[in-house]
Amino acid sequence: MDAHLVARLHRVAASGGAVIVAAAATENWASVKARFVEVLGHGHRGREEVQAELLEETNQAIGHAPAGLVDQVTHDQESRAQQLLLQAMLVDPSVSHDLQNLISELTPAPEEPAEEEPAPEQVSVLRPRILGAPWA
Repeated sequence: MDAHLVARLHRVAASGGAVIVAAAATENWASVKARFVEVLGHGHRGREEVQAELLEETNQAIGHAPAGLVDQVTHDQESRAQQLLLQAMLVDPSVSHDLQNLISELTPAPEEPAEEEPAPEQVSVLRPRILGAPWA
């Protein structure tokens, strides 16, 4: 398999694992899981059932993690989700395009900081500089 393709599949899997873990144990989990199952199953009923079970295990592990182990369980489940996605893409590389689109759709765009208007007393007056003329 082409090294560039493998690298791209790993990037998609890493992004997807983060999205899955972020959605797990939230009120959006059912819809996010359904979307991943649809893409990963790629129209095969048997694959969809297996993917749904594996994704639900991730959700359960995160939702029932002991308080002191939440970070570790989350990290472990993210790695597990990445492997799940990578394996699905290696079995059927055509899944990668749909998976990448789904991840892009579910990943919120970074918010651009709002430009703050300077306070009236901070507004400076810019004077045009004419070559050879001193500042007034």
